[in-house]
Amino acid sequence: MNGWRVARIGGIDIRVDPSFLVITLLITSSLWSSFTDPFRHPRLTTLQVIALALLSALLFFLSILGHELAHAGMSRALGIPVLGIALFTFGGATYTKAEGQRPIDEFLTTLVGPLSSAAIGGLLLLAHAQLNLPDTLSLIFDYLGRLNLFLAIYNALPSYPLDGGRILRSIVWQVTGDSTKATLTAARTGQVVSGAMIAFAAYRIFSAQDYGWLWFGVIAVMLFSLSSNAVADVRRQRTLSAATASQVMSPPPPSVPADLPLGEALARYLDGHEGEAFPVTQEGRVVGFVSLTTARGVASDRPVIDATVPPGAVAVADASDTLDAIVDRLGQREVAAVLVMHAGQLVGIIEPADVNRFLRDGR
Repeated sequence: MNGWRVARIGGIDIRVDPSFLVITLLITSSLWSSFTDPFRHPRLTTLQVIALALLSALLFFLSILGHELAHAGMSRALGIPVLGIALFTFGGATYTKAEGQRPIDEFLTTLVGPLSSAAIGGLLLLAHAQLNLPDTLSLIFDYLGRLNLFLAIYNALPSYPLDGGRILRSIVWQVTGDSTKATLTAARTGQVVSGAMIAFAAYRIFSAQDYGWLWFGVIAVMLFSLSSNAVADVRRQRTLSAATASQVMSPPPPSVPADLPLGEALARYLDGHEGEAFPVTQEGRVVGFVSLTTARGVASDRPVIDATVPPGAVAVADASDTLDAIVDRLGQREVAAVLVMHAGQLVGIIEPADVNRFLRDGR
């Protein structure tokens, strides 16, 4: 997860992506223009306006956080570990461990999100209507109440990866038993829904010169992009799961004997290969890797083993392992490459560049 860590609630890290500031500033500036209107609020000082704008931003932050905490709370209630929460433009995301999740788990953990936004919006509007609040607070509650109801409807759209799309995915997954097919169905449905939204917004803008629909169109374009990315991810995952390490690997680099003097290894293997690592072997086993970086500061008369980093920085796979499993290993921290073994012999190496080449060229 990227972004700034701003809090930790119940052991869950809360992070804010810089993009979240965009929507926060838009909302704050909208309310600012109302607070500084001398006809509506003639007695407000600049300091009071600043305080009200900051309060609006804080309440908006808390309402979005409440939506994500609802996801996190339901996940924990179902025994699903929560990895963290991130807030960004138009909402946020709750990251959980996907292993062992069932369709019903996804349905329940997702459903509580829009319901929580609707509840928050309803409570704010109820407070606006029933409580004798100052005009400024009443304005804030009314504005944020309507905004939360909008976010509840927006998130309920059947457009993956929004909550509504995930609910649709869980239903299709339950019916078909195929999570990949369910993701593709939800993502394509999202393309249709967002495409229709784009067309309607364009119709309103060009036929009625109603430029208020421009913002609606921007949201629809974002939805279409998210759904299209999800379709591309499914296709990529299918390609990866159908390929094996032997189809993707590059020839292994030459092995460097562990007892070879480092100066000789530099001359024979490393010089001119900045950024590359070579396997170091001892008694037929790969014991680590050496590169120009690891060799820095080590005397040239020392054996290569003294400039070797442990093999933990490189994972090992069999030639028959599927590429999706290998990509998972490459995604692990500090794993820069995967050695491909067959019958105890090093037969190839897979680096991120090899995976990218395969996805681009199919070979």
